[in-house]
Amino acid sequence: MKCWLLLGVGVLLLGTGCATTRDERRMLLERTSAEMAYALPPEQVMNAARAVLREQGYILAPGGSAHSLRTQWRITGDLDAMARWSKVLVAGQTQSDGRFVVRAQQVTWATPGRTAAHPAMSSGDGGKRGGEGTTNYVPGEPYSPAKPMFSRALDIEWAILQHLDPEFAKDVEQQVDIYLASQKR
Repeated sequence: MKCWLLLGVGVLLLGTGCATTRDERRMLLERTSAEMAYALPPEQVMNAARAVLREQGYILAPGGSAHSLRTQWRITGDLDAMARWSKVLVAGQTQSDGRFVVRAQQVTWATPGRTAAHPAMSSGDGGKRGGEGTTNYVPGEPYSPAKPMFSRALDIEWAILQHLDPEFAKDVEQQVDIYLASQKR
């Protein structure tokens, strides 16, 4: 079965044209994981997905199903200056031939600061504002004029593949490196 998959990797590589940069290497590796169908129990694949999400700093949100995971928002950066919000959904499906396919989707959103600070009720003194004539201000909510971006999270799918079958992932990396070396000539 792995021979067929490596053959498929070769076909994918030939169809991509010339690739010579690190980003192109990563793209070729991730594209391979996008075509994976695992002959493993769904629970094992979803456990690997959980492990990968935790390794990448995501916190799983409650709920979901046996074949789906979603995360809470992960915020990187400074909310007062520039922050990147990201959230992931991993969904798996059993194919008619019994193999299990997993797909990861990511939502990213950039916030270049907060809205203006505003007066707030102080806590603990009966709802009075501030103390001794001052007003408490709290930072505003994160603000962004841009819409969130939805995309396939191929990097997460590649990490799941590496987690489930590191030997096969190394074989794919070798095939990609051979292909890239042949393109430099």
